[in-house]
Amino acid sequence: MTGIDILPVLVANVLLGSLFLLSGGGKLRDFAGFVGTLGNYRLLPAALVRPAGAMIVLAELALGAAAIIAVPLGSQIAMLGIAALLLAYAAAMGINIARGRDHIDCGCLGFGAAQATLGWELVLRNVALATFAFAVFALPLSARPLGAIDWISGIGAIAVFALLYLGFGQFSASGLRGKAVVR
Repeated sequence: MTGIDILPVLVANVLLGSLFLLSGGGKLRDFAGFVGTLGNYRLLPAALVRPAGAMIVLAELALGAAAIIAVPLGSQIAMLGIAALLLAYAAAMGINIARGRDHIDCGCLGFGAAQATLGWELVLRNVALATFAFAVFALPLSARPLGAIDWISGIGAIAVFALLYLGFGQFSASGLRGKAVVR
């Protein structure tokens, strides 16, 4: 049985790995802001918010780095961890939206007035990204040597998907208008 071509797997590793490195780095830079955002989700007892926040930051940084630099097996395992975290984030968002708490900052990549508040589009985005990460983990890999056109295509795909992700983030952040962010 042939597997998924190595090129989309490498693109996924770089995209999701970079996303998690940026997200973890943003949370680390403003750890107090992240802990406040995590507390606003009201899913953990207050005493566990800070330690859970530290574990989330460490997990995002470790999984992001492993997705990018680990040998194929390590990056596949990192993709399983990324999928699990994305589904946990989607569930946390969904619970708060169902509670009517869609006004809080999602805490996705950073903190402040321009950040997205919770919405079903963010839940769906995380489920879609988790599905993508899980597919990279679960599907058999078909390795082959990469040529120049592969590198050009891969870099182009990374740029296009990164721009789409950023555009989606701007679309989601526009939902902030008319909602008060509770800290």
